[in-house]
Amino acid sequence: MFKNLGETFEPTYKEKLWMYDPRTEVGKKRMKKQKELLERFLPIKRGKALDIGCGMGISTFALEDLGFEVIGIDVQEELVEEAKKIAEELGYKAEFRIMDARKLDFPDESFDLVALLGNPLPHLSIYDFDKIVQEAFRVLKPNGILFLEYADWVRLLHDGYKHVLVEDPFISFHVSLNTVKGQVERLFINLEKGYFFRVKINVWAPWIVEFILRKAGFNVETHYLGTFNVVTVGVKP
Repeated sequence: MFKNLGETFEPTYKEKLWMYDPRTEVGKKRMKKQKELLERFLPIKRGKALDIGCGMGISTFALEDLGFEVIGIDVQEELVEEAKKIAEELGYKAEFRIMDARKLDFPDESFDLVALLGNPLPHLSIYDFDKIVQEAFRVLKPNGILFLEYADWVRLLHDGYKHVLVEDPFISFHVSLNTVKGQVERLFINLEKGYFFRVKINVWAPWIVEFILRKAGFNVETHYLGTFNVVTVGVKP
């Protein structure tokens, strides 16, 4: 008998903390990839940066390695506290705070860069993202940069992402698509521990991201990487 954990992302974090830890081999590879993306597409190389959705610090440390003075924020207190410990252990100077990106506790024109790295958009509704972009525009200096790394979910679905995936320790597959709300529901099963749960994933595509950024006032440039990965850069005039 399998235990139903309901609708939650939490098991994907608990079972795969090694993916988000900058000290693991996987974490080091993710940090290297993010630094390569930033070096390739980021038009500025120095300044004060805000890392939204910092998790355990992979993206924050990537930005610091490139020369930025960084503040990382996240709504998950346990991840922020862990990031602080890891920063001290590894000798990073980045600051970490628990904060809702929809209501940033910073003055206007505080940052040269606001970054959302590691594909955080599936966790955000279009309404939440709209508020985050407006706040990013507010706290960025003139000519400041909003840097987004994400996946083109419309293309993913079109190309067969409904098929069963093996994502150790889970197998997972889509069970529904809500075109009114712009969400897919995916079922995850942990065969070893005998539980399952569902997550609702918000569907994103570059034209949606670009619209929200342009509406806020950004000049926008989008880069397609590989099959599904996308980088969109917004510049505040």
